[in-house]
Amino acid sequence: MPMTHLMEEIYQQPAALSGLRKYYTSPGAIPTKALRRLVSAWPPTVVFTGMGSSLFAAYPAQVFLSSLGIRSLVWETAELLHFHQKCLGPDTLLVAVSQSGETVEILRLLEALPAQAKVVALANVENSTLARRGSLLLPMMAGRQTTVSTKTYTCAVAVLMYLAYALAGKPPHGLTQALMEAIEEIEKLLDRAEVLIPPAAEFFGQPPYVALLARGADLASAYQGALMFKEVMRLGAEPLSAGQFRHGPVEIINSAHRYIIFARQGKTAKLLLKLANDIRTNGGRVLLIGDQPFEDTTNVRLVRFEPVPLGLGTLVDSIYIQLLVHELALRAGLEPGRFWLATDVTREE
Repeated sequence: MPMTHLMEEIYQQPAALSGLRKYYTSPGAIPTKALRRLVSAWPPTVVFTGMGSSLFAAYPAQVFLSSLGIRSLVWETAELLHFHQKCLGPDTLLVAVSQSGETVEILRLLEALPAQAKVVALANVENSTLARRGSLLLPMMAGRQTTVSTKTYTCAVAVLMYLAYALAGKPPHGLTQALMEAIEEIEKLLDRAEVLIPPAAEFFGQPPYVALLARGADLASAYQGALMFKEVMRLGAEPLSAGQFRHGPVEIINSAHRYIIFARQGKTAKLLLKLANDIRTNGGRVLLIGDQPFEDTTNVRLVRFEPVPLGLGTLVDSIYIQLLVHELALRAGLEPGRFWLATDVTREE
């Protein structure tokens, strides 16, 4: 595979995640006492906010906190800014996520908040406005990113999970083990990318429509994957809850379309596999990504990884999608990762 700028940053992700793991397992990396001082009640209501991949990265942390009975929301900053600010109270822990720390919606939200409002800032640029304004800074530690969001997404997922563990009062050992397992899977994937990706690209082709379907923490993979198709491939891709797909979108199943289903172990695994089977039997072609077997692969390409707990399968699955869209872009004569209309920092709302 050609070593473009995008590919270089894809391959930098295991090292970035390993460095992040070492930092956030050190004592005091996320000071619990400082967190408690930011809110009037404990555990707080947690609101994760960001735009694009910074928003999507919060789904695994939200699912983890919800499973423990800790109220948590993933809220797009543009909507929070204009319509929902009054929902933020003294018992709310606002976690603002932005790679650059200069995203226009984040800056306007910071301006609109009361001066005494406390914010946990997750930023990759540590001298940014968000980093300076935050009551507590959690560095993303992804290194410089020059193309579309790859390592800043995966690093944000991991940092937010370390934050979720701190909020839950749990020692990070289990999370660190899961992250190490994810890194190992990523390294194996990258080592075999030249063998694994071209056949998948052949199966995928150049469809007019792509739907990416998941549930729970894996919604992060669906939303981030769809963003990658749009940014790198210039291809209209729709991320959907797999449950919502049954409510109308199922009517447009077509052999010309492609359906990517993220089906990892969990409460809804059987439902996701059944959906994959229903789509393929109705003529749709499915790229099935997960950690489970699938018997009849007619109209299906199965991409199987080892199980990774705590919703961190998205780290592996999203890198697979990064590699796939890179290959598809090259085949379409596009320069992978080049912005045509947008920029790496969105400064206009």
